[in-house]
Amino acid sequence: MPVFAAYTLVFVRDMNRAVAFYRDAIGMTPRITTPAWSELEIEGAIIALHSGGESGTREIPLGFKVLNIDQVANAVVASGGFIHSPKRQAPGEPAIIKAGDTEGNVFFLSEGPGA
Repeated sequence: MPVFAAYTLVFVRDMNRAVAFYRDAIGMTPRITTPAWSELEIEGAIIALHSGGESGTREIPLGFKVLNIDQVANAVVASGGFIHSPKRQAPGEPAIIKAGDTEGNVFFLSEGPGA
């Protein structure tokens, strides 16, 4: 049977809060929402949220490319997330922000042109 999708798994403590964060701050569309497993999608990318996450900060290999990094960073904070480090940009390179969700998971935002 061929693979038809791939996802990034994120462990969370509070499923409702985590779904609301990725929906409201990042703009993802919920596909499945249950107390133990939820999936959200954006442009074909899937994030699977799994209940039972431990307390504490975890850095996950997850990044979002955005058109306006300051606007999304503000939405992250307004939705209960945090900015871990300020915008970094070397000449000729895209702006990058290390951010975090409501569950302590650290991810990255990078600014670049749309498709």
